[in-house]
Amino acid sequence: IRDFLLEMAFRAERKIKKRTPVNTGNLRRNWRVGNVERRGNSYVVEIYNNTDYASFVEYGFRSHFVPGYWQGNHFVYDPSADTGMYVGPKDGWVEGRFMMTISMKEIERELPKYLEKRVIELLDNIMNGRPARKGGDGK
Repeated sequence: IRDFLLEMAFRAERKIKKRTPVNTGNLRRNWRVGNVERRGNSYVVEIYNNTDYASFVEYGFRSHFVPGYWQGNHFVYDPSADTGMYVGPKDGWVEGRFMMTISMKEIERELPKYLEKRVIELLDNIMNGRPARKGGDGK
């Protein structure tokens, strides 16, 4: 079970990364898959991003002024700067990219196909006397 959940989590992470917009690459580089944990009768694996702006890119945000300055083609955030830039349309809203939301919905739709494939594999191994995959004991 743990191996299967990790396989699905890494599959989801790949989808999320492909959908993640890139400026410096920091947001895309910081997607992580946690450990599989048992919580009550369920197994859980978290996919997360620790950048402080990941949720804003995912869900969107109200337009706002950001203090800082330009260094070549890159904007450098500096809270003490007198200069800066306005992000998004004046008094408007910047739509989210929903890279995780869309990817997780895709994984949910694909899950039965992958689960069926894994069950067939497991039954084939049992019927033909081959040992189950590593972690095949459900742990």
